[in-house]
Amino acid sequence: MLSLFTVLGFGFLLGLRHATDADHVVAVTTTLGRHGKIRHSALIGILWGIGHSITVTLIAIPIIFYSLIISERLSSILEFFVGLMLVVLGILSLRSIPLTAHKHTHKSKAGTQHSHFHFHILNSLNNDLHHIGIVQTIRPVVVGLVHGLAGSAAIALLISSTINNPKLGALYLFIFHFGVVIGMVIITTLLGASILLIKKRSEKTHRYLIISSGILSFIFGLYIMYQTAFV
Repeated sequence: MLSLFTVLGFGFLLGLRHATDADHVVAVTTTLGRHGKIRHSALIGILWGIGHSITVTLIAIPIIFYSLIISERLSSILEFFVGLMLVVLGILSLRSIPLTAHKHTHKSKAGTQHSHFHFHILNSLNNDLHHIGIVQTIRPVVVGLVHGLAGSAAIALLISSTINNPKLGALYLFIFHFGVVIGMVIITTLLGASILLIKKRSEKTHRYLIISSGILSFIFGLYIMYQTAFV
């Protein structure tokens, strides 16, 4: 029993650690800071974890129960798609940034004046979908699906090589998923809260932060693509 709890505890901790992988953090950062509440950032972490768990489970179960073997070449191809996805996320993040802003002053009937900013959005379609919320809901799930697809082989092989009992391996996998979701929720909540705090203090700094996250995602994606395709 003690050995069982040790194995499951290790699975949970490994899940927490797995959520902090650089490509995971970079990917979810491109979707944060566009909502007005911290709980929305936590929800993004949950959605990412759900997508990640689906693909890992679909590939890991055949490996655990039927000794399915995934070639190193296929693993590299899947990792290449992770890099490609980060490049796309970076581009989408940069395209949604307001390039310019100008100030309008309106005079009310009472004679008082108020000011507000109108932002020109480069991609109006992306802006409309953002306000609807459909894309912002689906995006972290899809990102999680791709991340899970790329990392599922290594995770499943780790389980199958250390746990001889397939049922225990499946339970370990479930606990691992729980740890991944909890870890990502912690990350997205902390990052989201920090970004929202910056946004309240300075719209300009917040804008530069979003631009930086898009550029980082783009460059890191190119690096992964280069590593898997040439190195």
